[in-house]
Amino acid sequence: SLFAAAAVASAAPLEARQVDASCPVATQGDYVWKISNLFGRKPEGTYYNSFGFNIKATNGGTLDFNCSSQADKLEDNKFYSCGENSFIDFAFSSDRSGLIIKQGVSD
Repeated sequence: SLFAAAAVASAAPLEARQVDASCPVATQGDYVWKISNLFGRKPEGTYYNSFGFNIKATNGGTLDFNCSSQADKLEDNKFYSCGENSFIDFAFSSDRSGLIIKQGVSD
């Protein structure tokens, strides 16, 4: 089920999304993000045209924002950005009913 994919993802924490500055990224240590408010819309029951969720640090980090994308048809397993300066991309894999989160690290 789609909503069974709402779980906890392990990764390094980010600061809260900032409009005018890049988010600092920790490059070592174990951190946990909580994924909640997961939603997906399948207008014809066969493909998604919108998908999103909230991502939040659970161990004292300040990361807490909504991430979503919409299009006429979102591509399965294609990564979409959570926004400028967020360093987080996501994809949904229909064959596994799973949310995939990827964190990029900038030098």
